[in-house]
Amino acid sequence: MSRMQDTVSKLMRPGVSETLRVPQAMLAYLLGLAPALMRRRYPKGCALYRQDEVSDQVFVVISGRIGITMLRADGQELLIDIVGAGALCGEGAAFDGLPRFSSANALEDCEVLVIPATDFCKLMSGHAGLAPLVVQTIALKQRMLATRLAQVTQASPEGRITELLSQITTPESPTIVLTHQQIANLIGASRITVTRAMQKLRRDGAVRCKRGNYELVRSPCYGLGDGARVQA
Repeated sequence: MSRMQDTVSKLMRPGVSETLRVPQAMLAYLLGLAPALMRRRYPKGCALYRQDEVSDQVFVVISGRIGITMLRADGQELLIDIVGAGALCGEGAAFDGLPRFSSANALEDCEVLVIPATDFCKLMSGHAGLAPLVVQTIALKQRMLATRLAQVTQASPEGRITELLSQITTPESPTIVLTHQQIANLIGASRITVTRAMQKLRRDGAVRCKRGNYELVRSPCYGLGDGARVQA
């Protein structure tokens, strides 16, 4: 492991589970340029940016967890993703100049790189290795959002939950730390529906729960359609 990769690894720390994990290569590359980039710390509960703002700033998470949310016209706040080290945030509005369509809030103390869009473009132009890493990160975000949209259309809340948990868990991080409300926002259901579905999953032995931490043990087919199953 390189010194920079080791630094990135040490910056990761346990907390609420990420629902979108991205490769660390882009962050490691940017940290190599750290003397020229602005770092900013945000305490837990602080907003990095808010929906409807106009800003040219791009954010790259160094440490901590960030919640990405959208506020609907009826006032309901939707949780889109929870991201951690290596995540790229706010790049859409920064690049197209339109108002931000989401908000980003620190779910725990965090540190981020704050880069004006023009400077970010110059970095990609001046460092040939950076552009492919940025494209890869953006493509992963698009793929995950498409998967999440398909998931929300599933009829069974148990199926939606096991699909979500299977996306989040990894062999290195088998335990998932999310509240029922966060899960509800992510799968397009009510908190009560999630609580009832979780009880069923636990009775069926598909999910283990200990002190609010979840582990996906197995994923039986819960009405996913066309015989689809989630593989744990």
